[in-house]
Amino acid sequence: MEWIQPAFFWGLLGISVPIAIHLWNGRRGKVIAWAATDWLSAKESQSNRSLKLEHWLLLLFRLLLLFFLVLVLVGLWWKSLEQASSPEVVHLIVPNPAVEAEFRFELERAQARGEKVYWMAEGLPAYEVGENPSLDFDAGKSQEYLDLLPLTLDSLHLYSSGMASDFRPDLLWVPKNPELHLAAELPESRVSTNVIGLENGDFLGLDAKGMLAKIPSDLLLQEEKTVFSAPIPVHIELTEETGKKEIEAALDALKEVYGLSFSEAGLADAKVVFATQQIGETEAGKLCFLTSASTRPESDLQIRLEDPVSLPWDESVEKGVLPELILAPLIEFLGIKQRDLPATKSQIAQKFVEIPRSKQALSANATEIMLILVVVLFGIERFLAYRNNL
Repeated sequence: MEWIQPAFFWGLLGISVPIAIHLWNGRRGKVIAWAATDWLSAKESQSNRSLKLEHWLLLLFRLLLLFFLVLVLVGLWWKSLEQASSPEVVHLIVPNPAVEAEFRFELERAQARGEKVYWMAEGLPAYEVGENPSLDFDAGKSQEYLDLLPLTLDSLHLYSSGMASDFRPDLLWVPKNPELHLAAELPESRVSTNVIGLENGDFLGLDAKGMLAKIPSDLLLQEEKTVFSAPIPVHIELTEETGKKEIEAALDALKEVYGLSFSEAGLADAKVVFATQQIGETEAGKLCFLTSASTRPESDLQIRLEDPVSLPWDESVEKGVLPELILAPLIEFLGIKQRDLPATKSQIAQKFVEIPRSKQALSANATEIMLILVVVLFGIERFLAYRNNL
């Protein structure tokens, strides 16, 4: 048993009000002699102001009424009530006709059992068998969709194509670690034929497996198109010298491994900008990397390199993943769209982190019981008050 808002227990001080009223009504009155007093019998002349048993019962029910009203405000969460409720099972489908077609039988059976089935899209729309509605899905908003799930799930089933592009690259927080269902076969993505010209005369592009690799000039195919030639003009606008050195080290690593070269440029001439905060509206043709976790990107051309939950700045630098965080959006910005590669079930499972129970916001599950008790006590209190004319 847990209290949701224990601060409202101060409302119990209101119990002193009915106690004071009852004590005031039960005080002994002042005796006033008048001419016909001697003609009254001893029984009639006795004071009738003492508290009777019914008065004490009325006091008791008024105290109980106030007590349960306070409990309604405090909010009571009872573990036994949660265990007694029916288990809540949710099925979540990444919008993809091939995925829906492969798992349609499982989804129909889930609905027949009364389990909830949703599309993983804006607003978590309910799934209807045989229908493929137009859904607003963005892999970058995966966490926003997952935040709409109830926190008290018993199990979560997630249906995906098994491609890395189904989810955003960083960690995802869920109320329950999902049971993954990955499609067996999907149409293979086409490899991009765009390349980037390097300073040494070679090219950077995607190989037959969709991996980024250097391509010697004599092996360049006729259909491959050069979309950009090095060097890449870069502007670094950081307030801390340490952050500037870490960015420069990451760019040196990209040059050493992939042959990309960079040149210093002013803000107006730069193609790539590194800044602590947003520099106003991102101009057309500029890719802006933000190094501050407090800054929320406002467009696809603004990339946040730090996430206070999944990837703090110090951790990304220590693990050496900063060059990778820069490389993926950079080559896509320059015109090379990486092939959508499949991921293993283990790789996808590692993306999800279950929210600790202590971090979940509890909601009172005994409110209905408390309200029924309040109504019953109020009825008894009114009945006793009517009988005693109080």
